Amino acid sequence: MASYLILGAGKFGRLALKRLARQDAAASFVVVDRDPAALAVTLDGVPGWTRVASEAVAFLVQHLGGDGRWDWIIPMAPVHVAFQWLMAGPLAGSAWQPAAAPEAFAGLIPGARRGPQGELYLSRAQHLCPDDCAEPEVCPVTGESRDLPLHQELASLHLAGYEIRVIASRQLAPGVGGYPPWRLLELARDMGALKGNVLIATACSCHGVIHGLAQWSGGERV
Repeated sequence: MASYLILGAGKFGRLALKRLARQDAAASFVVVDRDPAALAVTLDGVPGWTRVASEAVAFLVQHLGGDGRWDWIIPMAPVHVAFQWLMAGPLAGSAWQPAAAPEAFAGLIPGARRGPQGELYLSRAQHLCPDDCAEPEVCPVTGESRDLPLHQELASLHLAGYEIRVIASRQLAPGVGGYPPWRLLELARDMGALKGNVLIATACSCHGVIHGLAQWSGGERV
């Protein structure tokens, strides 16, 4: 029996809930969404899940600790949960500020896209992936090899002047990825010892997002 915190009750949050419940009937679930209507949905075969009406990152800031209440966090909200949690929680009020991810990382994968804070969205797929992909070593759509997961590739990269920390999203059910809460707490501890420029990434085998962080002092970038 595992306990899950699902952040987001939209289409993919509900898919995660149904698929995880199907493979573990004894599992417990807390589902967080700011939209009460999304939480009001009844799902066949998923009795007794706990609904929390809250913004996902704010809930995580308030409740994430080392008490082991959840085994897995399933980030299904439309934000980079690990990065936003850092900024709203452990790094709030600190010298760390968002910074654009370096262009060198944009060249890793064709079609990398930039977001409003200079973050990079990476995908090895140039097609719409099936929502129940099992992350095989060969892409079920194109037949291309996927022997090196994207999260491993990112973690192995070295760029002068930057540290990179990667949260690996592990497949827990078809099309459902997540990571243990201790991984975020470890990330926060790491940030306490890092200086200068840091890249925060979350990635599975084929898809990922990278946000940049830089330290500022006296109005200047360190």
